[in-house]
Amino acid sequence: MIRAALLLSAVVCFLQPFRASATGQAAERLVVGCDTMQLFALPLATADSAVLARLEKRLDELDASGSTACWRRCIGVWRLDDEGILWLECVNTEDGDVVFSGAELVPEFAAGSRARAGWFSGEIRYGTGNLVYYQHDGFMRNLEREWVAAVSEGRVSETKAYRNRLYERGADATDNAQRVAAAFDSLHVGKSPDLLSLYVVFAADSTGRVVRIDRARLLSEKGSPVVSDPADPLLQAALRAFRSVSRWDAWWVGETWKEQAYFIPLRRAGRVWKPRRG
Repeated sequence: MIRAALLLSAVVCFLQPFRASATGQAAERLVVGCDTMQLFALPLATADSAVLARLEKRLDELDASGSTACWRRCIGVWRLDDEGILWLECVNTEDGDVVFSGAELVPEFAAGSRARAGWFSGEIRYGTGNLVYYQHDGFMRNLEREWVAAVSEGRVSETKAYRNRLYERGADATDNAQRVAAAFDSLHVGKSPDLLSLYVVFAADSTGRVVRIDRARLLSEKGSPVVSDPADPLLQAALRAFRSVSRWDAWWVGETWKEQAYFIPLRRAGRVWKPRRG
């Protein structure tokens, strides 16, 4: 769920989420009945190379430069009909100008002005409602109501519906870090590196408490692992501190608590970590 990391430099005096510094992308559009939803999938990406080349050529002719929110320079408009067939209605520029009708772009699957997505097999996710979760990277966001559908040669074979929710129960990230560092200092008696941080991948629930820890390790100043053995007393003390005092916002997404990842500084210059002021 969580992509590339931001490195911890010299035990930073603030926290950074373990997330990629990429760019959120504009969703495709999917019409289902009377509703127009956001489609977080790119069925056109698996079309024949000749189709994609034709699309790129037309976008160049139109001087469709796109933006950081739409690197692909176009947005597909799709329809899911009552029989579960996925159709490409048209492809538009980011500004809404028509680039191709579905039939023009993919004539071998044409029916009237649109094209049946017979080339596509895979999973699509689409939704509507308020934004529940957002990560500034691709389609890594979730809406209140979402559906995930398995598609085989342009026809939906199975659909699952989800109700997603945000629980704002967390403390400020720096406040959480300070709490954990202080609790770790009170639990751990013994020698440890002068500069030490905890990297932890976890999930919190609706109360803000940690309910699941998936991965954890202790890191030195340069980000190299110091301890990764779950049985190590130093790591156990850090995780006890983390569980006992930290409180986090939580996201119920796809019928599970969404995974999060943080670097948490524990010690600086041999002493309990505290944020630098000013």
